[in-house]
Amino acid sequence: MKKNLGFDAERYASLAGFESDWRDTWWHQDTLELMARRLRLDEVERALDVGCGGGHWGQRLSTLLPKGARVTGVDHEPGFLDAARARAERFEHAFDYVEGAAEALPFDDDTFDLVTCQTVLIHVADAERALREMIRVTRPGGLIVLAEPDNLVNALAYRRHEPQGTFEETLALIDFDRRCLEGKKALGQGDSAVGDRLPHLLQALGLVDRRVYKNDRCASLLPPYDEPAERMTVEQLEAHADEAISSWGDEPTARALYLAGGGEADAFDGIWATEQRARRRMIEAVRAHRFRFTGGLSMYLAAGRKA
Repeated sequence: MKKNLGFDAERYASLAGFESDWRDTWWHQDTLELMARRLRLDEVERALDVGCGGGHWGQRLSTLLPKGARVTGVDHEPGFLDAARARAERFEHAFDYVEGAAEALPFDDDTFDLVTCQTVLIHVADAERALREMIRVTRPGGLIVLAEPDNLVNALAYRRHEPQGTFEETLALIDFDRRCLEGKKALGQGDSAVGDRLPHLLQALGLVDRRVYKNDRCASLLPPYDEPAERMTVEQLEAHADEAISSWGDEPTARALYLAGGGEADAFDGIWATEQRARRRMIEAVRAHRFRFTGGLSMYLAAGRKA
């Protein structure tokens, strides 16, 4: 299985926004405060952030935990953990960061009051196996919280930005996204639309007091891009604006996904050229303050307790 869409850890960290506060813009703080009350996060003393990356999700949740709570982060990339440790210095709680895989967590049974992840199950070959591990290390009565998107829905929304290409181009790009998503699953690299499967998975694995919510954040980018979240989004776009990449990785990675998803080999070069033209057009429009986008951010927050 190819990790990190084929990028090394340092490059992936940049592309994924681990080096900035961009990921913190994904949630409104008052939404998380409401979730904390509903899920009784004030009872948590030990929390585990699985696939923690640069530490953003666990550190954000730490602001909702009682004084004295301890947060542990685990990730398969040591370089991500170094970034998480450096970033953790700005938060009040105690943090530990250790290397390990979501499918084989290096912790004893019944250890944590809260086990959580954000945009991690979309990258694992077997989401159920990873969830079983998360449940194993949760104490009886403890809480599992999963924040995962449906990135096919998000791709559909994203392709509707202004200025748009032709209708035929938009349809071709949506098909490109669909095939890459299916190819990612076929190659054992995760289901990028796993978000809408979370309630079923929690039920099938025997969790009780199950709940599912939608993130109320609406992704928006409107000139002159002067809102803090907009500025960070533009910075994220600019960070890799002139590289030949897509949301599915570089050309070789996207080709492998496209073909594994049922795409025709002789069609790839054409659709890749179309995708890159659309990407350049978007960047040019952003730089000229002509780019406009408002669309749903399909992110689910699903929770349940270990019986």
